[in-house]
Amino acid sequence: MEDNGSTESLARSIPWVLWLIWKNINSLLYAETQVSVVRSLSEMMVEVEQWFLLNKPQLRTTEERARMDNSDKWCPPDNGVIKCNIHLNWRNASMHSGVAWIARDQAGNVYHHARDAIVHAPDRMVAEFGCVIWALTCLRDLGVQKVIMASDYYEVVKAIKVPYQWPRYRDLLQQIMGFKGTFDSLEFEGEKVVANGVARDIAKSVLRDGCFQSYLAMGGPSWLHDRIARDAVRSDV
Repeated sequence: MEDNGSTESLARSIPWVLWLIWKNINSLLYAETQVSVVRSLSEMMVEVEQWFLLNKPQLRTTEERARMDNSDKWCPPDNGVIKCNIHLNWRNASMHSGVAWIARDQAGNVYHHARDAIVHAPDRMVAEFGCVIWALTCLRDLGVQKVIMASDYYEVVKAIKVPYQWPRYRDLLQQIMGFKGTFDSLEFEGEKVVANGVARDIAKSVLRDGCFQSYLAMGGPSWLHDRIARDAVRSDV
C-alpha cells in the first residue's frame, strides 16, 4: 500500500486479493475444490473496476448546487412544468400506509392533489416505489406532459436515477422507467422534509383521520390553504 511505484489499480485491489485468498482457503477446506487462479484474478479485477465505478462521487452542476442551497423552501418548477410532491407515511409491513401527492405549477398554484391507503408492502422501498407509480399513473391519466417528481425519501430518488445499483427492485424500477415514454419530460429530484411539508401532511391525514378511501381532487385541501399560499409566496422570492 505504501509502494509509490505501484499503480492505482493494483493498490486498490489489495482488499479483494485478501478476500480472494480467504474464499479459496474455505473452498479447499470445506469443498476440496479450487478455482483457476488466472480466472479468479480476472473476475476479481472486473469486480474492483465495477465497485469503484458505481461508488465514484458524482459532481453536481452549479444549477444543482444552487437548488440544494435553496431547498429549505418549496422550489417551483420551470414555466410549463408541473411539480408533483409525493410522500408515503410508512409504519410497517403489516399496517396501512398513507400516500399522497400534490401537483403545482411555476406560480405555486395547485393543479390536483390525491391521497390513498396501501397495505401489505413487504418493505418501505416497495411501498415508496408503489407511491411513485400511483402518482405517475394519475398524472398520465390527467394528461400532464411535463413533470418533476419530488420526494423527501432520497433513497428512492437515488434508486430511480441509478437503477442498476438496486437489482432487488428491478421490476418496479422498470415500471417507473416505462413512464418516461408517456411524458414529454419526466425528472426526479430530492426534496428536504421541510419543503415537502404539504404532501407529508396530506399523507399523514390518511391514518390520523381514518381516510382510507382514495380520492383525487382539483386544487389543494382547504385545511392546508394557508400553507400552500405561503409556499407560493416564498417561491416568488
